[in-house]
Amino acid sequence: MKTNRSCPVVLIGLYAVFFFIGCAATPDTPRKEMRPVADGQAPKTLAILPFENNSVTDPDHFAPLSKGLSAMLITDLNKNGSALKLIERSKIESLLKEVALSQGGSVDPSTAVRVGKILGAQSIAFGSFMVIGDRVRMDVRIIKVETSEMIVSESITGSSNSFMVLEGKLAKKIADSLRVVLIPTATGWESNMKAALSFSKGLEALDQGNKAEAKQLFRNSIDLDPAFQGQVDSLEGLK
Repeated sequence: MKTNRSCPVVLIGLYAVFFFIGCAATPDTPRKEMRPVADGQAPKTLAILPFENNSVTDPDHFAPLSKGLSAMLITDLNKNGSALKLIERSKIESLLKEVALSQGGSVDPSTAVRVGKILGAQSIAFGSFMVIGDRVRMDVRIIKVETSEMIVSESITGSSNSFMVLEGKLAKKIADSLRVVLIPTATGWESNMKAALSFSKGLEALDQGNKAEAKQLFRNSIDLDPAFQGQVDSLEGLK
């Protein structure tokens, strides 16, 4: 009996097509489902949930980035010159444990709104990331908690070796959509994926109460990429 060896190739090809569909749109492509946030109507508090891991390449290996990506966005968006307030990561983590929402699990708009109300946030962000080979895509949506209205939908794609740079660009897109002015953060054009994974694993260790392991993983992330020093310095509960 012959085995059809073309099936895996076809499946990988289909994944690649879906992965890069969002890249075909230019920055000027209109988002018909979105409406710009009017002056004075931008939400003043934002909670960012862990991201869903949709990776095709070794999903278990990249699973820690679910927490890592959201933590990095919280840190960067906190560097703003407006009244926007970010809900603390530790507060979000505690709530997610209470409602038994697993790390990296799928979050639909109704669940996001429910979590946002409990956190006392006016808006809540959730999304996903996908790694295929040496490419990564990040998608995020932000919903206004009171009305369940989607006010932001952004995505970005690039090299996995520029993970922190891509995250910074996504933070800038979110800030622009919410009319938030960010303080620029200096980063190199290459950001080691190993550093991002080590930082993310450090968050997992910290959440489990293992500070010694967390500190070692954070030191390793900084050794691999000094740009992570700012991310580590922003963490609460590490000292």
